[in-house]
Amino acid sequence: MRPSVEGRSSAAGGAAGALSRALVRFSAGLGVETRELACLTAIVAMAAAVRLVNLPVRGGWDSDQATEMLTLRNAVTTGQLPTFGPAASAIGGAFHHGALYYDLLLPATWLGNGDPTFVVAEIALLSLLVVPIVWWIARSISGPVAGLTAALLAALSASLIGYSTFIWNPTLVEPGAAIAFLGAWQAWRTRRPSWWLIAAAGSAVAMQAHVAAAIVVLPMTIVYLADLRRGPVGQRRRILGWGVAGVALVVATYLPLIFYETGHDFAETRGALGYFIGSDSAAAHDPLIRLLFSAIRILAWPLTSWPLIDLRPAFLPALTVAATLGAGLIWRVRATRAAGTVVERPAERDGLSFVGGLLLLLVLALGLGLRSVSEVQDLPTEQYHVVADPLVLVAAGLVLGGIWQTLLAWRGVRLGRLVVTAAIVALAAWNLSRWPPLTAPDGGWPAAHEAAQRLERDAQGSAIAFVALPAIKGADAYVYPLTYDGAALTTPGDAGTVVVLCDSFWVETGCGDPTSESVWLSEASAGSGLTLVERFSPAPYRTLSIYRRAP
Repeated sequence: MRPSVEGRSSAAGGAAGALSRALVRFSAGLGVETRELACLTAIVAMAAAVRLVNLPVRGGWDSDQATEMLTLRNAVTTGQLPTFGPAASAIGGAFHHGALYYDLLLPATWLGNGDPTFVVAEIALLSLLVVPIVWWIARSISGPVAGLTAALLAALSASLIGYSTFIWNPTLVEPGAAIAFLGAWQAWRTRRPSWWLIAAAGSAVAMQAHVAAAIVVLPMTIVYLADLRRGPVGQRRRILGWGVAGVALVVATYLPLIFYETGHDFAETRGALGYFIGSDSAAAHDPLIRLLFSAIRILAWPLTSWPLIDLRPAFLPALTVAATLGAGLIWRVRATRAAGTVVERPAERDGLSFVGGLLLLLVLALGLGLRSVSEVQDLPTEQYHVVADPLVLVAAGLVLGGIWQTLLAWRGVRLGRLVVTAAIVALAAWNLSRWPPLTAPDGGWPAAHEAAQRLERDAQGSAIAFVALPAIKGADAYVYPLTYDGAALTTPGDAGTVVVLCDSFWVETGCGDPTSESVWLSEASAGSGLTLVERFSPAPYRTLSIYRRAP
């Protein structure tokens, strides 16, 4: 028998009531009002939706992404964990990022049997952690308005969404840094030194995801030493113990590299030091100009996507946002240190000093220490400073929350809501107009897989080899889907089918020009006896020319 309408309504009402009661109990356990928790849940759900929708084709697919998948697939197939992370320097490949980045993505690789979409989904979910974490930090400092504002800005941030939807090692820097800053702040606020283990875990993820994120060690060390110094004598031993445990955890994540280094004359260490202290790492501009530019881009990036998007047209909005945020932080720090508020709101005073001080420290260290942060290049370089993104979002929440509180006291609820809402709407609209497209310009992984299947049909069962123009570009973007399908791959001299991949973005003379593809055909020994079968463009800038060798 089918249940009656009244029965189904009663069951639905009972389920809704049970869910409501569970939400009330959960919010009470967190010390958060049910309404606020419901708002946070809605923000996180929205953030998940805008990151996961149309995910297979959201992120671009090129050699970088394919190289990562080749390493992950090899690790799953052989059962051997990688010793190195991705190459940290495209010029010479002098050193590498950390292998923990690969370790974290191995479960998704195994679960999806090598399908990159599963790896992108894991990256999206890990990046989603930034939203509740910035809420937690901002709320514990300045209340619900600051927390929800920070969470909403993180959920809608075009730069964070872009970083959540494709395979690239810097995409794990933001969630790692968020965990590190949360652990450090909670250790300070709650006086529970066990939080330093959480801070260490987040720091390890950020540091190994991108070598520039190792700068996180500087603020973590300063806050830890301050925590150790202020603790009573009986507490210092516990703080020291948890600090040692945190350091041991970070060192443990580097053990494969440490074992390698001791047997290879510390080649990786020397390569990294040579890069960071060499002439190519330090900017040539005046230090003050470097600091000003670095401050603008660090404070503006997670809120405006500048300078990657609309470099010149968006400079004024980016400058406005960065200057407002910086001035707002100064105002909030000064206000909480005014007479009377030191005793009334110690968490807010300490929290604003924590966020403002660490942001200032990161701007100084990155602006003066890394050339890529203090100048604009043809390639995206924001990965060198995304370690500061969680703090910037928290700072934005604190400033807007402070405006809300101030106007509430001066002019009442209506004006406070109007000003803060207008600021949030403006930032949301700006980011909405700069969200990455639902389909990547190159079609993402599905388009590359489709092109590889076309190559397989043209090869008619013969072994396939690639020639990349320029050579530094590599052909992994199509090597991986062929590997994924189980196609036979070999060297150009032994292949029955040779595919020339030309990337016109990197080849100044253009693809098909006599100085590029035809030169290889005429000069390389492997280029003799080849007949053109087909030529097509599977993605912007890329041309695939398929040649078959005469039997």
